[in-house]
Amino acid sequence: MTTDLWILLSLALLTELLTLPPLVARGSVPGGIKWIFYNRDTVLEGVAAWGERAIRAHGNLADNLAMYAAVIGIAHITGATNGVTMVAGMVLLGARVLHAIVYIAGIPYLRTAIFAVAQLAMLIYVWEIIAHFTAR
Repeated sequence: MTTDLWILLSLALLTELLTLPPLVARGSVPGGIKWIFYNRDTVLEGVAAWGERAIRAHGNLADNLAMYAAVIGIAHITGATNGVTMVAGMVLLGARVLHAIVYIAGIPYLRTAIFAVAQLAMLIYVWEIIAHFTAR
């Protein structure tokens, strides 16, 4: 398996792991365990602010995972992967790990800067795909 596919697998695993902090936050409030196991028809009150941020951090990565999968998948399938995409992928993965940590910790400006780094890494993938096909 290529480095690029390992990075994609790691991003998917990170998305899955980010489901856990919200469960901890929700499960630690009165009625939280019941709320987790029931239909969740009501709003759970009293969840810590970091827990709410953890929910948003997970949602943010889940929302972006399809784009990451499409771009990394296209690069892999078309043979556009190279040393540049490998580094971009490592930067992307590292940035997304840091983004989750900083988001849950509640550090606003750094969170946005780290997200921008991740998006730039994804644009580098796109650039390499375009360069691969225009060089033919």
